[in-house]
Amino acid sequence: MVKIINRRNEGHLFHYAHFIYDCLFVEVINNIYKHKYVFRQKIVGQTLGNFTQIYEEVMQNKSIEYKKIIFNKIPHIIKILPKKEVYNQPIHFYKFRKYIFNRYNINPLLYDSTYPEILLIERGSRIKLIDDEELNKNNKNITTGKERREINDIDNLHTYFENKYSKKYKKLMLEGVSFYEQIKYYNNAKIIICAHGASMSNMLFCKQGTIILEVTCDMTWDFFDITSTVLKLIHVKCNDNNIDKIIELFNEKYN
Repeated sequence: MVKIINRRNEGHLFHYAHFIYDCLFVEVINNIYKHKYVFRQKIVGQTLGNFTQIYEEVMQNKSIEYKKIIFNKIPHIIKILPKKEVYNQPIHFYKFRKYIFNRYNINPLLYDSTYPEILLIERGSRIKLIDDEELNKNNKNITTGKERREINDIDNLHTYFENKYSKKYKKLMLEGVSFYEQIKYYNNAKIIICAHGASMSNMLFCKQGTIILEVTCDMTWDFFDITSTVLKLIHVKCNDNNIDKIIELFNEKYN
């Protein structure tokens, strides 16, 4: 058993990108999966919210959240996990990837032809991130990011790709897609077009040389850049949220 605190510079663990990087990524590197029970303090700053199920599926242990009084009474020394920025070397990324691919019995070097080469990621409607109503009252961030970051004219972009590439292409809304399937989609794609946001965390599962065409929406996140550099992905940033520019960059890189 272990009591842990996840440190980070920003964000909440019940938001997908921070769940992947600040929780799963860091905890796999620190071998937290070897503990049968993991205790966390039940506060907005530490809860996994509705990602607890994915966490337990991946780590194969039990994540239990207690209020401060009970958490402090648990007779174990608190393990404070370092921030993800400490783990920016290839050895850390490869350890995480090896664990994930082994966990799901995936050979990351092979292409599965049942998955598309070209992915266009569309942001879905807001899903509930925390079921606990008491914690929800303290959650001030109630947007998905779609309100601020989405590809303009995405339906026409979808029509263009669908007409030109047919079965090689798929528009994907990740909300409701299992974690296993997200891994498979990203590991088998050769080019992924997406707006800056949490879906880019799945770059962790891409093959070397995969093209990530990011519509930046005037946003940056250093760890996405670190990921693409370490894993040797082709990370193309489109600063113009314009369908013609996106298609131009796509054709330049993919054809």
